[in-house]
Amino acid sequence: MGGLYVHVPFCRKACTYCDFHFSTNLDRQEEMIAAFVREMELRKDFFPEKGPLKTIYFGGGTPSVCSPAQLALVIDKAAQLWGIEPGAEITLEANPDDLSLAYLESL
Repeated sequence: MGGLYVHVPFCRKACTYCDFHFSTNLDRQEEMIAAFVREMELRKDFFPEKGPLKTIYFGGGTPSVCSPAQLALVIDKAAQLWGIEPGAEITLEANPDDLSLAYLESL
């Protein structure tokens, strides 16, 4: 099967060049993650091709504002619903200011 794109619409600050939908209010991240999981459940039969996912891409916005635990909820739901191919590429757009050794190790 193909891939899954997850748009994380949160950023720590607004960039003048960005044309994507985003919010700098990070208070609703938990609700957003729950909505992603619910949307995945509702669309579990959406993919015409069956089989495990080959890629998962977290774009945005700035997905690195999410905690590793929040990202894991989305990945775990994808694995439950569609499976994830061994060695699948899982990519996260990140702002370097969000990254620390501990965060990267958690990912």
